[in-house]
Amino acid sequence: MSQFKGNHIQAVLFDWDMTLGATMGGVSIGERLAALFQRVGLFHESETIADAIEQYQEAVRSGRLWGHLIPQEKADIIHYYQQLLAILGQPEVPPPLAEQIYSEYAHLPFVFYEDTRPALAALAERGLRLGIITNHSPAIRPVIERELAEFVSPEHILISGELDLYKPDPAIFQEAAYRLETPAQACMYIGDNLQVDAIGAVMAGGYGCGLWCDRAGEAIPDDLPPGVYRIRELSQSLAYVEAV
Repeated sequence: MSQFKGNHIQAVLFDWDMTLGATMGGVSIGERLAALFQRVGLFHESETIADAIEQYQEAVRSGRLWGHLIPQEKADIIHYYQQLLAILGQPEVPPPLAEQIYSEYAHLPFVFYEDTRPALAALAERGLRLGIITNHSPAIRPVIERELAEFVSPEHILISGELDLYKPDPAIFQEAAYRLETPAQACMYIGDNLQVDAIGAVMAGGYGCGLWCDRAGEAIPDDLPPGVYRIRELSQSLAYVEAV
């Protein structure tokens, strides 16, 4: 951190879910998916879903099943839901229903972390431009616009489902910098996924800094690229825009 020269940062962009807050707050993944499936009339216990997730992940790791452990793109997320439901005993999920599940996630309640609004306010007070880049369905836009109206302009909210671009595609990071009228090197991106968010912003998007918001306290890899750093809470991001 002492070697980072952060005084050139002019814009700070954020991931949405699990960075600024969490869908349904601090519940388990099983509970979150149980609520999501229930919205479309599919009823499964959270514990059963948690077991299905473990089975899915083990099958993917062993190569017995194609899929992503942390899917990012729409098609991959829908495939993930379909595979989980197949393990739960529902092998045939019609495409319209799978599409509905994908969109309904945006309508689950969202709970901000305690440090989010103070950090956004502090960054805005320093004259930094703020934006959002999220791998999400278009249905999330009214939620983000409503919740962040005092900090982020609608045109500075980039949603992958609207653009058909997904992090860590360089184009979505570069489009965000263009909309904020800020050179990529003067942008900082903050997200909870080390590879997709922090490393993706720097190595693919050309951003000057990528912050991995690691609230869980995972081990820090030994080979973080230059410009990529770990923080434990959003208030720590201030140090990276004020560094000299």
